[in-house]
Amino acid sequence: MTKALFFGLNTIDTQFFVAKYPHENQKAKASEFGLYAGGPATNAAITFAYLGGESKLASSFGNHFLTSLVLHDIQRFGVQTIDITPDRTCHPIFASVVTSNGNRSVVSYHPTNHNYCFSTLDSFSVNEFDIMLIDSFYIDAAIALLKKSTNNIPVVLDGGSWKPGLEKLLPYVTIAICSEDFYPPGTTSTHEVIDYLASFGIQKIAITRGENPLLVFEENNPVELPVQKIKAIDSLGAGDIFHGAFCYYYAQNNNFIAALSKASEIAAKSCLFFGPRKWMEVSS
Repeated sequence: MTKALFFGLNTIDTQFFVAKYPHENQKAKASEFGLYAGGPATNAAITFAYLGGESKLASSFGNHFLTSLVLHDIQRFGVQTIDITPDRTCHPIFASVVTSNGNRSVVSYHPTNHNYCFSTLDSFSVNEFDIMLIDSFYIDAAIALLKKSTNNIPVVLDGGSWKPGLEKLLPYVTIAICSEDFYPPGTTSTHEVIDYLASFGIQKIAITRGENPLLVFEENNPVELPVQKIKAIDSLGAGDIFHGAFCYYYAQNNNFIAALSKASEIAAKSCLFFGPRKWMEVSS
């Protein structure tokens, strides 16, 4: 069984589905509600496990009483968890999502008055996995773990947006899958982003653009990869699902284009249902 390590964020997501967005000082009644463990690495890890892989999520959980809610939702999919900050006492990160007509608005809250102590990095190794995904959170801890690696597994970057210090991580990345909102300092166009990533030796790069074709660069060969046209109900977690599915299929045969294409199909399917998990229930 293919084994993957997902390194990054977990959150508590609350989601409301409304017919239309409320105006200021207006109340709205949601027709559907969801409560999930969220975060890029978390949703990707769950997707990988659902597809049949052995999935581990290394994230900051801590010992707040709400942590049990997060862990329950993650572990019920068979994802194993590694707490990189077991002494953390502050509450989890929260995200409140309002979904309407295929679009969403997100308000998130990150605890600010705390210090992370990454005290368990010596308890596991990248070497036991076939592929690793990093979602750009906890960059210094990810680098510390990668420095201990003695094998050459694919290291996938989920580049949703540029984050300070990410340039220190890029030398360890072999595959970069970024959104069209990902702009490193000094870049203003997609081609500049590609050149910037390639300057770190990254030879497999993809830029996701929503309903538009993916821009794919493999060893300097540009390709546009079409995506399935759908009428989206909800896109929450679709990008994360894309990354988890990509890791699963790429680890099978190292075919970059084929894995991207299959991941795109699964991400599109997830958008046909409310919430990031419903597509799994329909598929089973």
